Amino acid sequence: MNESDDTPHLTIEQIGRRAGVSRSTVSRVLNGQRDVRADVRARVEAVIQETGYHPNPAARALVSKRSGLIGLVMLSEVDELFGDPYYSALVNGIQQGCAENDLIFAIFPASSPDGHSDALTPQIAQRFVDGVIVTAVPQSAHVIAALRARRKHMVVVGHPDDDAPVTRVDVENREGSAVAVTHLIRHGRQRVGFVGPTVEYRFGVDRFDGYRDALAAAELPEDGLVHLDQPTTEGGYRATIALLAAHPDAVYAATDTMAEGVYRALTEHGRRIPDDVAVVGFDGLPRGPRLDPVLTTIVQPVVEVGRTAVGLLASGDGVRDPVVLPTVLRVGRSCGANHPPAGENEAHEL
Repeated sequence: MNESDDTPHLTIEQIGRRAGVSRSTVSRVLNGQRDVRADVRARVEAVIQETGYHPNPAARALVSKRSGLIGLVMLSEVDELFGDPYYSALVNGIQQGCAENDLIFAIFPASSPDGHSDALTPQIAQRFVDGVIVTAVPQSAHVIAALRARRKHMVVVGHPDDDAPVTRVDVENREGSAVAVTHLIRHGRQRVGFVGPTVEYRFGVDRFDGYRDALAAAELPEDGLVHLDQPTTEGGYRATIALLAAHPDAVYAATDTMAEGVYRALTEHGRRIPDDVAVVGFDGLPRGPRLDPVLTTIVQPVVEVGRTAVGLLASGDGVRDPVVLPTVLRVGRSCGANHPPAGENEAHEL
């Protein structure tokens, strides 16, 4: 069988012979290197187009020590993984980032009662994966530490439990929360309650810190106005029921999902939104809860977080300072304000 009879399985050497160049020249053309004369490059590319040649990914990976594959580690239950609007937006951003950087990605969903994925970590570390993106949730601390110890190229999305060096991308959780609560205070609310996740969720701690910053700046109390629960609709509902005894005139919900529970609790107990109790959330996700009145919320750029995480992996740099992306206040009807007071960061009336 001659070369023309089996073109899909041509080697770089055979492409070189057809183009009248060396194997190394063909390799430089395939890798996009610039130290090839224009006429030589054109000749090689013509042969590649004529034969329909495609490089062998495994062979290229052995030479370059890069597979072009990254892993997304998500320590979540399957229904949460595919039903949570946050993860949907994050995966969308990672997909965009991979397209921009000529990469592909695989999802490694993992969950266990204690959050320890001892079987998963060596698989990721040893497999044909150039790097991994790990979402920072309470269960992920063990995996992050294990991958760090194995020197696996890694980017963490969010704020891990510890402050050990790791490349990560996050949003302005504390700053955005301060903006949300300050917005309520500027519109006359004096007893602003906080409904947020329990302390093992580091993003919730950051958002609580922003809430406290805003209250301290306005010299307002927080006694009896803080209630924590799971970052779910039911958790928001339970926390709000407990909060009502403190007679809040506003509620800042640390996630839009919890805000959905806030709405239900207030409605069931005869509180009108926003007349009796104003509400502001945090997330602003495309597939987030649709509430009536429309929720005022802090919008976090989750798609851009995913794109940025891929870009950090593709850069191949070592550990660097955290990349923190800005948030923006989006004004709806739930806060009782059609327009933000002067001095607040950009808002969009709904």
